Amino acid sequence: MSPLPSRRSLLKAAAVLPALLGPARAALPGPRPLRLAVLLPAHESLPGFTAAFLAGLQGPLQAAGAGLQVTRSGPGPAQLRRAAAQALAGAPDALITLGDGVPELLGEALPPGLPVIAAGPGAAPTRRPARAGLLGASLHAWEAEWLMGAELARRAQPTFLLISPLDSGYDLPFAFSQGLARGGKLVGSAVLDPAAGPQALGTQLRAARESGARHLHLQDSAQMHAALVRRAAQRLGLSLSVDSLGHGAEQVRAQTAQGLHPAAALGQDVGRWLAQASAALPALSPLGLVAALSGASFQGARGHLQVTPDGLLRAPLALVTPGRAPQPLAQRPPAGALLDTALRSGHLYAFPHAAAPS
Repeated sequence: MSPLPSRRSLLKAAAVLPALLGPARAALPGPRPLRLAVLLPAHESLPGFTAAFLAGLQGPLQAAGAGLQVTRSGPGPAQLRRAAAQALAGAPDALITLGDGVPELLGEALPPGLPVIAAGPGAAPTRRPARAGLLGASLHAWEAEWLMGAELARRAQPTFLLISPLDSGYDLPFAFSQGLARGGKLVGSAVLDPAAGPQALGTQLRAARESGARHLHLQDSAQMHAALVRRAAQRLGLSLSVDSLGHGAEQVRAQTAQGLHPAAALGQDVGRWLAQASAALPALSPLGLVAALSGASFQGARGHLQVTPDGLLRAPLALVTPGRAPQPLAQRPPAGALLDTALRSGHLYAFPHAAAPS
């Protein structure tokens, strides 16, 4: 059996395709409409995330005439494999998954050579398998937390980190603390009690201020405590920042149109990515589609998007502060920070499924 093609060989193939086609390209029929399958979580911990992603995805694909089969699954590996078999029964040209780490959980259930776009919040640097045809798109949540920490380190503000139970199961707290360690001071951290009311939360924040904190960073992707924390921080004179999926306070995230859900922007970008790539091909094939996706560069819902050499659709990030113009950020976490977190991670992810890893 011959080995699967590497990403380098796919990119080489993309480079020679125009030369091989030459003048005959104009005589070839246009590509048939894409047939796509998308694997979505049946239940989720982030209210509205899946629905927003699907709505964003459908718009560009419908405009391009693509067909989209939707299959939903529970978070377990066996459930995902059964759902993947159902999704792939129609022989789609590509599979889209939603949830960090889903391709890893699927493993050999994915046919060799099938183009796969793994979309998700980007809550951790998941272990991407060495598989030809696997590409990724995310909201860069892990990177955004590192960058928010690095920005607060630059200001030298003593900071307290509040974490929701959901976010404590991922690598976002570690990413933030790594960024803050570049000259800042983390005076403490705490996991929020899901049942905590205003009085208990106020007590917790007063203790944070008494520990020396002057700034509070909240990681609450599901927005369960965000409103209470904003009011309590304001009363106590603490400045506040939130994670990239939050709102109403300073944060690092990709810029989108006002009122557009981050997951909807992600879905739109994945849809445009696929529509543009397929339109550039004289005929659809797995190799050709992966090559076209790998070389893409286009204006998306989150700004100018480009694909990195390892197959990730990259969106620009900015420091966003209510009432001020966004400040673009060219900096990215160093490779060492990514490696530290990857080595620290001992589990796979299926975010935004309802069951958070322990």
